[in-house]
Amino acid sequence: MRGRATAVVTSVTVAVLGLCVTALVSVVQHSLYDGASRVAGEQVEIVAAQITQEGAPTGPLIGCPGVMVSTTAPPPSEATVLSMAVVRTATGPYFVTSAPDLRSAEAALTTMTWLLVPGIGIILLAMAGLTWFAMGRALRPVEAIRAEFAEITSHDLHRRVPDPRTGDEVSRLANTMNRTLHQLQRAVERLRTFTADASHELRAPLTTLLMRLELAVSRPGGTDWPDIARESLRDAENLKNIVEDLLMLARLDSGPSPGRERIVVSDLMRQADLTRHVSPELSAGRQLIVEDTAPGAEVYGSRGALSRLLANLITNAARHARSTVRVRSTGEPGWVTIEVTDDGPGIPEADRRRVFDRFTRLTDARTPGQADSGTGLGLAIAHDIALAHGGSLVAESPAPGEHGARLVVHLPTYEP
Repeated sequence: MRGRATAVVTSVTVAVLGLCVTALVSVVQHSLYDGASRVAGEQVEIVAAQITQEGAPTGPLIGCPGVMVSTTAPPPSEATVLSMAVVRTATGPYFVTSAPDLRSAEAALTTMTWLLVPGIGIILLAMAGLTWFAMGRALRPVEAIRAEFAEITSHDLHRRVPDPRTGDEVSRLANTMNRTLHQLQRAVERLRTFTADASHELRAPLTTLLMRLELAVSRPGGTDWPDIARESLRDAENLKNIVEDLLMLARLDSGPSPGRERIVVSDLMRQADLTRHVSPELSAGRQLIVEDTAPGAEVYGSRGALSRLLANLITNAARHARSTVRVRSTGEPGWVTIEVTDDGPGIPEADRRRVFDRFTRLTDARTPGQADSGTGLGLAIAHDIALAHGGSLVAESPAPGEHGARLVVHLPTYEP
């Protein structure tokens, strides 16, 4: 790049200087030739005036070199380059001619040419050297960025490329690369944590299932096989739920879900109302109250994903509620808010961010002694779905006069 820039600048300089020198020589030549022609014309006029007054012999005149007086007209081929005057006398016409003396002009042009040629060479060398030096200085930060970036591997993503902080394109490039490295570092750390947690979560039910089957096989006569089958089925169902949640998170991480459409929030609320018939937590003596106060609001997104978001929030609330789960929708300019609350022990303020981390369970804090705490991925999935739709999901303090957990979803309304 440095060599190409130098070559381009030098080529452009050669072209510009060539045009300037050509124009300069042409102008100077024209000026010198006009001056010589003007001098010849003045001499012709002087001699013609003398002949008019005194008469003059033909031939060259002493003191006026180059001026000729003749009684015959010069040939047309010579007349085009001569200064000429016709003087009519009693004895007949006289033709006074003079050829411009171009020797001084040609000598001046030759001298100027010999001065310009080495001058142009010096200018080109200076321009090439300055361009090479300036490009080297300009590209030095880029080379430093490249060298640092080449040494960064997946094990040291905490490193950053040097930022010259000059506010120019190079500084913006370094800033962009550092932001990309920061995002890549977070993604790799999240992947490592997720892989470790997923391995741990899958290992526990697999180990339990294998141990139960191994014990049953080792004592086939003294084993209650229907009981073993029921327990193994429960472990397999738990494994299936974990795998399905992991696949859902993988799809969310890969980008926006396909099949986006306009969705009326009231439809989501009706689907939430149907949850009472399929949720085992709600069927265990807990009631679900749905309040839809934004009947005309619309959002844009995946119907299946948003339904999964709401179902996860309701299931989580029902798991920890004492008697009631409440779902409330409200509208405001540009946004729709959906709140899911329960009357359980609530979420400690210190855990209101951590509760959306993957494989995080707060069962001990919220519902002591409860055996079924889920996969630990429900709220993480709901949080990622909200973010994928341009919204947010947060855990807030209960409203005045209420107690328990309060999860609030903000989604942008559909704008045609």
